[in-house]
Amino acid sequence: SSTRMLSFEEGWSCMQEGITKMTKILEGEPEPQFTPTQYVDLYTTVYDMCTQKYFDYSQQHYEKYRQVIEDYTIQTVLPSLREKHGNDMLEELIKRWNNHNIMVKWLARFFEYIERFYIPRLSLSPLKTVGLICFRDLVYREMHSTAKEAVLALIHKEREGEKIDRELVKSVLDIYVEIGMGNLEKYEEDFESFMVQDTASYYSGKVSRWIQEDSCLDFMLKCDEYLKKEKERVTHYLHSSTEPKLVEAVKDAFEILKKDGGNEKLKCYP
Repeated sequence: SSTRMLSFEEGWSCMQEGITKMTKILEGEPEPQFTPTQYVDLYTTVYDMCTQKYFDYSQQHYEKYRQVIEDYTIQTVLPSLREKHGNDMLEELIKRWNNHNIMVKWLARFFEYIERFYIPRLSLSPLKTVGLICFRDLVYREMHSTAKEAVLALIHKEREGEKIDRELVKSVLDIYVEIGMGNLEKYEEDFESFMVQDTASYYSGKVSRWIQEDSCLDFMLKCDEYLKKEKERVTHYLHSSTEPKLVEAVKDAFEILKKDGGNEKLKCYP
């Protein structure tokens, strides 16, 4: 069967309708879900425009895919994050990350021809990677420092005995891990290094007080109890690779005081 001849403008205005529908659904507006027929129509439009005899618009579609994600991120995602703070901002960040992944999945269905034929032929980055880079460069780059501060504030509250939403913390830190596309560099540089530093100074302060107040036995029990709590923290929401660094930071806080001549009690701590 012969494919229909489409100008880029014609084909793209049809795609634009589908993309507008998709962003409305993502924003929770009253918009009916895609029907199978609508999916097929969008896929077919891209297919036709990339396989017609004289006008292959594959490159334009590959570029448009990135632009769709960038436009949505700049116009909708960033403003919604900038107006929120603390826990609300963290919740919004998780929602936006989840929506981003849904969007990438939907667009992959519309642009399937590009993914399967155009990208391999030219060894280009897969669509999912292009999407992730957009999120990393636009959202993560702007928000990771604020998010880190908000997470550290929650961890501090938990150390002081308050109950916090551990699922929330875990979901935020998963973004730091996933944004690294297979390596932990972002998580380590943008979050973990600060957390370990924070931990060391927190326990230095604690130990100085315990030395004044506690008996030798109580002091040892406290040290062990807090060490256990830090290890537990790893299992609940930190990446497993953080555990040795965290344990070391806590033990270092005890050691530094010992070196400072500290107090007899520190000598009871092995």
